[in-house]
Amino acid sequence: MRNLFYCFSILIAFASCTKVIDVDLNDADQKFTMEANYTAEDSTVRVKLSLTTSYFDNEPSTTLNNLVVIITDYLGNPQTVPFAGNGYYELTNYIPVFNTDYTMTVQYDGTTYTAVSRMNPPVPLEPITYEYYPAFFGLEAGYITYLRYNDPPGVENQFIVVMSLNYAEEGNLTDFYLQSDDLTDGNFINRPLFRTEAFQIGDTVGFEMRSMDKSVYNYFSEVLSIAGGQGSAAPANPKTNWDNKGLGYFSAYSNSRAEVIIE
Repeated sequence: MRNLFYCFSILIAFASCTKVIDVDLNDADQKFTMEANYTAEDSTVRVKLSLTTSYFDNEPSTTLNNLVVIITDYLGNPQTVPFAGNGYYELTNYIPVFNTDYTMTVQYDGTTYTAVSRMNPPVPLEPITYEYYPAFFGLEAGYITYLRYNDPPGVENQFIVVMSLNYAEEGNLTDFYLQSDDLTDGNFINRPLFRTEAFQIGDTVGFEMRSMDKSVYNYFSEVLSIAGGQGSAAPANPKTNWDNKGLGYFSAYSNSRAEVIIE
C-alpha cells in the first residue's frame, strides 16, 4: 500500500510542474491541419489533410484531396505520398534509416508547409509485470501494470506509450502516456501505468512504446496538458513542427511492443 501512495505522489508532482504553452488562435478562421506519421514498423507514411476551426473542435472537418505531399530523406531524395481518398495520403514500402531526418512538404492554396522529424531507433521493452491492489479512494480493486525497459545511456530519448486492452488500442488522448529520460538517462525504468479502471484476471494488456523526436514529444505533451484540463480556460492549439502556421504534426517514429495476460 505504501508503494501506491508513493506512485500517486509522483504523479501529482509531475502534473504540478508541467509547463503549459498557450498559443493564440482565432477560432473563427478555418486552419489547415496536417497529421502525418511515418511508422518504421510497417515502413508506411500516412497523412491526413483537413480544414478545421480548432484542433479541439468537435465539428466535422473538411477533408482536402489531391494535394501535393512529398517526403524527403536525409540524402535529399524526394518521394510523392499518393492520394488514397477522403483526405488521406499513403506511401507504403518506404524503408526507414534510423538516426536521420525526414522532411515532409505539403502544398495548399499557394503555400508550401514544411516539417522535419528525426527517425530514432526503437528501444526494446522488457516483459510487462503487474501487481494487485485492493479498492482504494474510489478506485476499484484490480491490477496495475508496469512499463519496463533499459534506457540507452548518453542518448536523448522521448516516448509516447499507447496501451491496448484485449487487443483493442486505447486511442483517446487521455489514454496516452509520455516518457522521457531527462532525469533518468541510462537507468532501468520500472514505471506503473495507471488507468481509470483496473485490469482483471483474464485481461490481455499490450504496450506500444513509440520513440519520437523532441519536437513531437513536446507537441503531445502540450496536447495532453490541454486535454487534461491543465491549460487555459479557452484551450489553444498546441505548438506544431509545421511552419507557416499549419496545425497538426509530422512524426517519424519507431516502436517496440510487449504483451501480457493477467493471471
